[in-house]
Amino acid sequence: MDTHDLIGLISEVLTLVGFVVGAVLYALGLAIRGVKGGWVATDGVIACSGSHTVIRWFDRSGDVHERAANTHESHRLAPGDDVPVWYHSRDASRGVTHAPESEGKALRLTGLILLGTGLVSAVLGIVLMFV
Repeated sequence: MDTHDLIGLISEVLTLVGFVVGAVLYALGLAIRGVKGGWVATDGVIACSGSHTVIRWFDRSGDVHERAANTHESHRLAPGDDVPVWYHSRDASRGVTHAPESEGKALRLTGLILLGTGLVSAVLGIVLMFV
């Protein structure tokens, strides 16, 4: 087996792995974003509720929701400080203080990288056929 054949074999394997695994990972990342998607951004405020510190926010219909202020983004804030909150559109009582668009982002990015690797390997394989 010479170098030309070895490069062609590696190119073919990378093409198959890149397209198959990349497509699966990208689809999983999209599914995770779709299932966990539907977040609405709003402003929350740190408040005291008895002896506990909570984050309160309004949903689109004007209802007030709250959760414990035990997140990484809110643990150093004082009562009265604003904090960005994202609540789920189907369940406004589910609020998070981290940006939810990162849900599944690592899978989507890895999938895109593998798809790109598969595409480059496919082009290399086609070029090697004519060299």
